[in-house]
Amino acid sequence: ALVLDGRLHTGSSGLALEVGHLTVNPDGRPCHCGNRGCLDVEADPLAFVTAAGRDPGPEVSLLQRSRDLLRTEYGDPAVRSAAHLLVARLGLGLAGLVNILNPDRIVLGGLYQDLLKADPERLRAVVAERSLWGRSGSVPVLECALDHNSLVGAAELAWQPVLDDPLGTLAG
Repeated sequence: ALVLDGRLHTGSSGLALEVGHLTVNPDGRPCHCGNRGCLDVEADPLAFVTAAGRDPGPEVSLLQRSRDLLRTEYGDPAVRSAAHLLVARLGLGLAGLVNILNPDRIVLGGLYQDLLKADPERLRAVVAERSLWGRSGSVPVLECALDHNSLVGAAELAWQPVLDDPLGTLAG
């Protein structure tokens, strides 16, 4: 999500900031959008689990499997290498956003938050090295403090019309 001046920015058609569709690997896996190498498929739980040489298996969700690997097997060279690969791809995407938006901070949730926890300085370093603003002064990369952060964002989006114009929304 993009918050500008304290307000959620949705763009002209409601699809602003589809960060997951930034190309971070031109020769990468196909994405459901029709492109190849989108952040959504190059730095997602499936990409991480398979890069770590693990069977995704149906036992637990891919996100939970990824989190478990980062928390309990980060010392394993294959897991660490997979994490570094995802951090490089995520960092490339975030650096592009930093160059375009010059944000005062980046807040990450889900798997990205877990990657940040596993190796806090690596992702920050990639963003700093790959972005103009990062090299001239660091942009803080922070963990989301909210549980179920995507649900909080969806609720914010759903309630935005009411927050913008309570009387008009109720009357209309």
